[in-house]
Amino acid sequence: MPLTTEMIRRHHRELYAKLNALIPEELPEAEPQVDPAAVVRFLREELLPHAAEEEREVYDVIDALSGAPFRATESMRLDHVAIGAGVDRLSSLVQAMESASEDERAALTRRFRREADRLGAIIRLHFEKEERAYLPLLEQREGAEPAETEVLDVREVPPARRHELIFEKFACLRPGQSFILVNDHAPRPLYYQFQAEHHGEFTWEYLEEGPFVWRVRIGRR
Repeated sequence: MPLTTEMIRRHHRELYAKLNALIPEELPEAEPQVDPAAVVRFLREELLPHAAEEEREVYDVIDALSGAPFRATESMRLDHVAIGAGVDRLSSLVQAMESASEDERAALTRRFRREADRLGAIIRLHFEKEERAYLPLLEQREGAEPAETEVLDVREVPPARRHELIFEKFACLRPGQSFILVNDHAPRPLYYQFQAEHHGEFTWEYLEEGPFVWRVRIGRR
């Protein structure tokens, strides 16, 4: 079955959670808090297969849609190459640990920690580029939202203007209509403002909850 953007975003959230559990973004400097074998197993058995599937189901489609004489997703494919090379380096370090002395193993573990931190940063940035720049192109192709449902993407709007635009959009809705709000952070303050100013008049349905994009269907009762 072809991948949809909803499936990809859901899988990204699952992978992102596992990545953060295995390679936290912030670790105490005193002791390396990673499980090298578990990290490599996750990267080889879950992350790399996901990357290969994306190249087939997403990147090839986007390249075909672009109509350009070059591959529009080339930089993303190069990210995959860099991630694969990073996984190979981590695998080599794990293999070296198996026959190392205690002192050598400690040094190798510290090196593994540094390499894993760098690779984790690359993977997180790669996910964010996909979420912000590439999946919206795929959504246009698959018609992710019904034609009558408008999308209000405020990620590029100055924060001071966002709530004003959102409430203007809500004011234009007829009963039963809705729009999709796309934001780059959890819109909890907006929800509280709706509760205060339009209690009982609106509906609120989360379609996506981070880590990079939040999508909420807001409707008028």
